[in-house]
Amino acid sequence: MLPYQSLTEPFSEEAYLKRWLELERKVASEGFTWATLYENYEDNQYMSDSLLRVPASLVQEVENASRAVYDILAKTYQRILADHSLIHRLGISVYVWDLLLAEVKTAFSYFCRFDFIASADGLKVIEANTDTPVGLVEAAVAQEVICREHGARNPNAGLTKKLAEAWNQVIKDYQIGSGDTLYFTCADWHEEDKQTVGLLMKHYPQKARYIPLEEIVVEKDDVRTPNGEKIEFLYRLYPLDYFLAEKSHTGELIGEQFLVHLLDRKLKIINPPSALLMQSKAVFALIWEKRHEWYSRSEQRAIDTYFLPTFHTANGMSSYVKKPVLGREGGGIQIVENGAVLDEDVDHYQDQEVIYQHYFPMPEQTVATWDGPYTGKLLIGSHVLNGQPAGLFFRVGEAITGNLSMFVAYTDS
Repeated sequence: MLPYQSLTEPFSEEAYLKRWLELERKVASEGFTWATLYENYEDNQYMSDSLLRVPASLVQEVENASRAVYDILAKTYQRILADHSLIHRLGISVYVWDLLLAEVKTAFSYFCRFDFIASADGLKVIEANTDTPVGLVEAAVAQEVICREHGARNPNAGLTKKLAEAWNQVIKDYQIGSGDTLYFTCADWHEEDKQTVGLLMKHYPQKARYIPLEEIVVEKDDVRTPNGEKIEFLYRLYPLDYFLAEKSHTGELIGEQFLVHLLDRKLKIINPPSALLMQSKAVFALIWEKRHEWYSRSEQRAIDTYFLPTFHTANGMSSYVKKPVLGREGGGIQIVENGAVLDEDVDHYQDQEVIYQHYFPMPEQTVATWDGPYTGKLLIGSHVLNGQPAGLFFRVGEAITGNLSMFVAYTDS
């Protein structure tokens, strides 16, 4: 367990809540507005005032692992492009295969977050969020405010600079001219996504404009704003696979038409379509299967060090995590240890293909909360921008990390 400190120690419920509300006001004023999340008919604490003290050696190891994981995914993407039959094994709708396999002159993803478990038994990546990662506002904004309140160094201080560098690479790769407008979109009702888009747009160096997803006009020949301006470049914080189900108020399949425009290159999106391809958790099963065939010796060592055995069947394992290949926020996950179910979600993603990943227990971590000290499971998110580690994002929650797992800031000691 990592050492931690609270702004209100020793714990007093009245003193804690008063101090926490003041902290909430400060982070909200700088753009982090979901320190609480409303679910199950009540407000749930999402931000802890705690500060984890993380050994600098662990921070460096996560950064090293993040570079290695990104490079292995990039090589895997090239292998899939070289053998299109492999897409059959990734559990992605056939309706987007042509789009995902179209060769483009971009990275497979510019904005990623890898989730790691760190314990005495090593460091393992359990998921790659390559399509629409969030947690950037926590890592860039709330992290800075909480470190400032504790009088501690913020190891994520360089995140926004790397964000700007990633945008410069996007501009180059997409050939976005100085007079071109990059539109930014998400579901307008979703506060977290909207603030995340705002942060990304803030650090984009050229012409930018926000357009709610609900206002994008998909026409027969192209995509436009309500005022008729043609949209040629679009950053979307909306899963690409979700577009398949989008219909107009008259029942027209506008989502499918949107994807056709992407395939015809009438519209270019960021992250690119390849990001959805590599989002499939079945990619981890492919990497594990081909680890001795596709990769160099140094890459094989990285796979053995940082990846977990992952398969399309339980393969005789008595301890595993079953995951839907395109599940999100812990939906549809089942954890089995020694043949017994430890935890599971049966309400989401039950119609998807699944993979079975070796069960690697998460370490326990205590943080301060409204109700006093809370001990949960620690997960480390690592943002990777344009292939480079950019900052960490810690959460503490239940065995299945869902959207109510609490964000907690850190400093390196």
